[in-house]
Amino acid sequence: MVLFFGGSFDPVHIGHLILARDAKEFFGYQKVVFIPAYISPFKVEKGHSAPPEERLKMLQLAIAEIPYFGIETYELQRGKVSYTYHTVRYLMEKYNLQKVDWLMGDDTFFGINKWFRWRELLKLMNPVVVLRNKTPQEVLEFAKSLGLENLKLYTSRRLEISSTEIRNRLREGKDIKFLVPERVEEYIRQKGLYLRG
Repeated sequence: MVLFFGGSFDPVHIGHLILARDAKEFFGYQKVVFIPAYISPFKVEKGHSAPPEERLKMLQLAIAEIPYFGIETYELQRGKVSYTYHTVRYLMEKYNLQKVDWLMGDDTFFGINKWFRWRELLKLMNPVVVLRNKTPQEVLEFAKSLGLENLKLYTSRRLEISSTEIRNRLREGKDIKFLVPERVEEYIRQKGLYLRG
């Protein structure tokens, strides 16, 4: 059983990795596959802070020695705006799946009805929703309003880490130790990422 985890990973941080591991253990998945976006539909105008190849490299460094983590580069290879609908259809074929289990935060889930072809998408995926800001009841009621019954809920530990905070700290010349894996920090500093804009 595989759990898929899409995102910008700009940069990948400890919160992403702990969440993925915890959800894997809680639900009994064998593997978590990270799917870095080429460009998120919600970031088309502004873009991502680091280019796709750099975000991929940081992800590779972060999970290099973790056997139950993997990376799927489909969205990067497509080189277009990354719509989950296309990705899920690709994953179903590649991994021979009836449905795709997709990890997301409750904030993301509450915006799923703004996603490309979301009604069709929800027939192809099982959202695995991490509770952070919403109660289980709120999530279940929202899911019901979408006609969705096949979702899993998981209450994560509180880790207030965001890629935005890490980028801001770097621009301000602050330390990012303990927020990202050591190899990722070394790579960011070596490449001078996130120092502008």
